[in-house]
Amino acid sequence: MTRVFFDMDGVLAEYREVPYEEMLKEGYFGDLAPQKEAVEALKQLAEDPRFEVYTLSAVIRENPWALGEKQEWLRRQLGSSFSRIGSIFPYCGEDKASAVPGGIRPTDILIDDYNANLRSWEKSAVAIKFLNGINNRHGSWKGRTASGRADEIVNAVCSTVS
Repeated sequence: MTRVFFDMDGVLAEYREVPYEEMLKEGYFGDLAPQKEAVEALKQLAEDPRFEVYTLSAVIRENPWALGEKQEWLRRQLGSSFSRIGSIFPYCGEDKASAVPGGIRPTDILIDDYNANLRSWEKSAVAIKFLNGINNRHGSWKGRTASGRADEIVNAVCSTVS
């Protein structure tokens, strides 16, 4: 079974360019607006028996509310799909590939907006850059991409499955 990992900040939830101190405040992660098309794509893939779907999102160690807020955000946004989706929360700065229990497999897919995460992941598996309208301004990512539309995200994932 192909595993699909969705980043949260900048993919499932909006990315806000704010000072670091702002991200340390209670309520910051819980109040992020959903990127509805990405959330819809995650739900669609969770319904497809070919895929096992996870969120893979870093939490800030210095923010004691970050983990709980992200978990609650997922419960609110995913509704009945929440129970079918796994979640992994490494600390910021940790390699996402190393955070996956048992390690990543060549068929695993990461959907992320941050090039450093994608480059690390693509050494061993499939990386898809989520184009959220504020990233990839310089076209530095040369790999697979998906726009913010649910159908394009789902198609990008499905095109990697034999």
